Formats: sequence, C-alpha cells, structure tokens
Amino acid sequence: MALHIHFVGIKGTGMSALAQISVQLEDATITGSDVEESFYTDLVLERAHIPVLGFSPENVEKADLVVISAAYTNQHPEIARALELNIPILTYPQYLGRLLAKKRGISVTGTHGKTTTTAMIGLVMLQTGLDPTIVVGSDVPSIGGNAHCGKGDFFLAESCEYRRHFLNYSPEHLIITNLEFDHPDYFKDLEDVISAFTELASKVPEYGHIYVWAEDPNREAIKGSAPITTFGISESADIRATDIKFKDEKSSMKIMVKGQFIGDLNLNVSGKHNIINALGTIAVCREIGIPMDQILACLSLFSGTKRRFEHIGSNTNGAMIVDDYAHHPTEIRTTLEGARLSFPDRRIRAIFQPHTFSRTEKLLLEFSQAFQGADEVVIADIFASAREQEHYTVSSLNLAELIQLQGVQARYIGPLDDIRDYLNETIAPEDLVLTLGAGDIYKVGLGIVS
Repeated sequence: MALHIHFVGIKGTGMSALAQISVQLEDATITGSDVEESFYTDLVLERAHIPVLGFSPENVEKADLVVISAAYTNQHPEIARALELNIPILTYPQYLGRLLAKKRGISVTGTHGKTTTTAMIGLVMLQTGLDPTIVVGSDVPSIGGNAHCGKGDFFLAESCEYRRHFLNYSPEHLIITNLEFDHPDYFKDLEDVISAFTELASKVPEYGHIYVWAEDPNREAIKGSAPITTFGISESADIRATDIKFKDEKSSMKIMVKGQFIGDLNLNVSGKHNIINALGTIAVCREIGIPMDQILACLSLFSGTKRRFEHIGSNTNGAMIVDDYAHHPTEIRTTLEGARLSFPDRRIRAIFQPHTFSRTEKLLLEFSQAFQGADEVVIADIFASAREQEHYTVSSLNLAELIQLQGVQARYIGPLDDIRDYLNETIAPEDLVLTLGAGDIYKVGLGIVS
C-alpha cells in the first residue's frame, strides 16, 4: 500500500516543490492543505494532480507522515491532531534532508543568489542529460516550475540558512554564494551566521567538494575535509571571468580556469551578481564532469527566474515595469547597479517594501545607503512576518528620511494602492519602475502595466 504523505501549508514555494517530487521519490500518495488565497503554486500543484484541501484536523487522520511548513506551530489544528494520533511529523528542512540522502546531494546556499545559481546549475544539468532532481525557490521557466523529479543520480537543492535549517542536509557538493548578516530575528550577528555555514561545510565528506566566492571577505572561515574551489573575478580565483563587457541586459566575458583560457561566455541576464552566479555554476558543473564547452553553451540559454529582475510589462506610454525579490541592502544595491548598467538612459524609480520589522530595524543604516543607484525611491509600509511577536519602533518613514539624508530623492507612501495611484499620475515614457521586496510589492507593478 502506498505511503500517504500530507503537507500542511502546501502552497509555499518549498513545500509545493517537495510535494511534487515526493510522488515519485517516495512512491507516495500526496495530499496537502492551505489557505484559500491564490498562489502561483496553485497551477503547479494542479498540474501534478495533487489535491489541495482547506485546513481541517480530518485531513491528517489517514496520513502515514505529515510534513509541516515552518509557518505553523503545534497549535495548528492539523498538526495538533497528528500529534494526538502519534503520526510522524517532519518539518520542511527535515523532510528535504531525508530526500537529499536518497541521491548525491548538491546544496546551493548563501545569503544572496541561491535561487538564480540553483536555476543555472539545474539548466546545465538538464540540458546535458544528467536529469537531476531539483528543488528551487522560485518558478524557473527553463526547469518547468520550482521542482523537477529526475531519474539521474543527483539531487540539486536550494538550501536556506534560516534557523540553521540547512544543517539537516549532508550534501556531497556545497556551493556558498556569499556570507552576510541576515535574518536578525534568529542570528545574533555575522559571526553567528558564519558559524552556521562553517558547520554545514564540515558535513561535506572528503570525497565531496566545496565552492566559495573568492571575493567574499568571510570565505577564509569556510573549512572542511573536502577540497575547496573558488570562483570570482579576482586573480586569485580558481574559476575566473575577465574582459567583462555589458550591453543592454546582456554580458560577455572570457572564462579562465587556474589561469588558462577556457572559452567565452555570453549571458542573457544583467548585473555583475549574475556573472558571479554563473561562475559558481561553472565550478560545480565542471567538477561533476560536464564538458566546459557544454556548460558555457547552456548558460547562454539561461533567461532568469520569476521575481529576479523580471519584466512585468510596460505602461501605456512606454515606461518599463520590472520586479525583483531583493530585500537585503546588498541585493538592492546590486539590482540597482544591474539596472543602471542595462538601462543607462532611463529614470530608475525604486519602489521598496521593507520585509520584516526585525530586518528593517537591524539593517536600517545599510538600507538607507543601498539606493544610490536610483533616481527616486518610494518606500511602502513594512511587510510584517507572522513570526514576529516583538514590538518594533522602526517605520518606513524612518527609512525614507534616512535615504533623503544620503542625497537620494525619497518619499514614504505606505499603502500599495496609494503607491500605484502615485505612479499612474507621475509615470513618464523614460521611466524604469523597479519594485523591490520579498512581500507583495509586485502587485504595484501589476497595477500599472497596460
């Protein structure tokens, strides 16, 4: 009789991905439950023929295993019922760890760039016939969604550091895109963040491999028994890009491996950060045996992921509307730099929705200094996290005022509907409206496209 696995909070990006691959990896019957609100994963789950129910304790009563989203506590009626019936319960990271152990694991982690790097590696592996199983934190056209259950030996997974969730994994290959302080509601400081990554690196076996960004000031802290390959643009990097040129939303460069010219790479995504993501991809794919000419050819096909400098459309007068998930100061800065490189003649109007009070308060100064690449900044109300219980005094108005002190035109307009109305009244043909944030700020862009 098939195993019955029930997912509590199945519409989440990660949960929906695990549900899809579990059908084959676990040879299981899958059900799930969530709120009625529509998500982009609704279509993904429908295509996979996975039923999504409203929350009810009855949903778990016939389950052999319950997988729960981090968004819910033991007080949730379905989780409480599963505990009452002694049905085994695994959290998302615990269950992902269980699935990773079935194959040769490749974990992609780091403060920024995880999703894009995972998507790039996934594309190369799929195009070259390795047919990996993939779990990624966004909708990726080249993968066909946010998950792929392959017949190959590898399992490629985007791996989050929050609450040290990734310590549930013991990957054969570990790529660390970068190390910065984030998630201040959990990590005390940068040293605390680094300690988590160091512990994960120590779990990579001797026969495995670790890949780190050469220019990361904290990379020396990453040690383990596995060999380490560095990637970047500095001369010390093992995998290096030189002679970099930008035009429109594309870039070209020469790829060097340990000082030897290997080939030319042309990317169809903008920004220096995507060059770094591509170099990390090259490092991993080369190590697992994919020929370099095939890696470079596949990367030239990469077209991006959902909510990563995603073109939403245009306004009736020709203004460009772009959306990006950037919600950390470094991500905002690099996204704006990429926008300026790609569209030097446009007026860049950054519409930012801070994500969580804890992050906004802890990184307030850094946020205020991240918008130098914008011509105008509009700050929306803070998108609060359901897990935040403390009272915070920081506000979006505080941030707007600090940005102004940095010499950048900024204003606070709280509600998203008011921001949409303001943009509709002031938008010009030469504008690039760039919505930024991990919440629902993308709705502003959808509200002003023609």
